[in-house]
Amino acid sequence: MKLEAEVLRTSLLFRGKTPDEINGLLDTMRFSVRSCRKGEMIISEGETADRLGIVLSGEVEVHKLQPGGGGITIARLGKGQTFGEAVLFRRDNRYPATIMSSGRSSVMFIGKQELLRLFAEDTDMMSRFMENLSERLVMVNRQIEMLSAGPLRRRIAHHLLQLAQRQGTDSVRLPFSRKQWAEHLNAARPSLSREMGIMRDNGWIAFKGNTVTLLERERLKELLDTGR
Repeated sequence: MKLEAEVLRTSLLFRGKTPDEINGLLDTMRFSVRSCRKGEMIISEGETADRLGIVLSGEVEVHKLQPGGGGITIARLGKGQTFGEAVLFRRDNRYPATIMSSGRSSVMFIGKQELLRLFAEDTDMMSRFMENLSERLVMVNRQIEMLSAGPLRRRIAHHLLQLAQRQGTDSVRLPFSRKQWAEHLNAARPSLSREMGIMRDNGWIAFKGNTVTLLERERLKELLDTGR
């Protein structure tokens, strides 16, 4: 269980525990590990949430399907990140989105009843679970703020300013490809490229590969008020 213990140390649920403590828990816990191929569906929208998922390797994507076909990428989760916690203890505990493997990945699943047993024996673990849930709700609220920001140019500015604040620099690294970013912004890729080109020509940003430099941060903030 060495690999699982090292990765789980990065998970908020197990944070603060030593590898020996984690291995001790794993020896008594009931859990499963699933290996996934690229594009494999891990959870389908509407499926009952009866377990917590923790990404052990690779990345998974959270997709929201749209009535007209296709969908948008809501989030990308890497090693140590979890999914399912927001609906696990709801009365209507069905997944509101589809979860797919971005590439080769592995995921640990811990059942709801097993989690309750762990929480009863370890209140610190329960506190970390609640903290993780709170962080996830904040992330969802940020996504809602961005998608409700209006015109695409405003949504781009909103997301870039968020990333700059989070990464502590004006040269931000996008956590996904241009195609995935377009999905994240709920926009067509050509429209995103066109708006990025206009913003570059105006001298507001510069970009190369997955790095975008905010040259006129104040102008981007103005976009949030005016949309242009």
